[in-house]
Amino acid sequence: MSTFNVLQNTLSLISSAMLYPVMILLIIFFIWMIIIVGGFVSEYAERRGLGGRRDPKEFVGYFTESSPLQIQKIQGMPRYFRVYVDELVNELRMGDHGKEIRVEYLLQSKEQEMTRSLDKLRLMIRAGPTLGLMGTIIPMGPALSALSHGDLEKLSSNIIIAFTTTVVGLAIGIVAYFLSMMKNRWIHEDIKNLEYFTEYIMKDKESFASEERRQG
Repeated sequence: MSTFNVLQNTLSLISSAMLYPVMILLIIFFIWMIIIVGGFVSEYAERRGLGGRRDPKEFVGYFTESSPLQIQKIQGMPRYFRVYVDELVNELRMGDHGKEIRVEYLLQSKEQEMTRSLDKLRLMIRAGPTLGLMGTIIPMGPALSALSHGDLEKLSSNIIIAFTTTVVGLAIGIVAYFLSMMKNRWIHEDIKNLEYFTEYIMKDKESFASEERRQG
């Protein structure tokens, strides 16, 4: 057997061995995508109607109409904002020493956390079509071999695998791309709101300190 045949058979064996992992990964990614879509729909409903989003200036009004220590308890605020305000109030309660640094660190950590939530979608945007392409190319070798031997059953089986993996992979990529665009827009808007409110609170820290003394 020539060196070329050895290399050819080795690569063919490696390629064939990768088909099942590719198919399994596609199924896992598809199920994962369904879960992400469910979370996206839930978040969309929250933003649109279930406590959803309001004008940032309306939230600012809460600081003048309500106690800064109670602002996080006001209903109708987005969940991400309630969580952030709660953490921010805890930081402000720790005293003035290093307050600006701690608040800036909290804000940057929250921004990083929001941005990191897009990593899963970025992975799917690239991995979905890539796995679909691999699932298309890998069965084509056995399919062509079956065609040359007149084995139509094996040929049709490999062709079905090739096309179905392509469809699933592209579907994962398209849905992930759409969700990433929507979530990226939401995240940028959320970060803008957090920066706005944080700056407002820091400028209003004197009234906050007075409120703390009254609570004490």
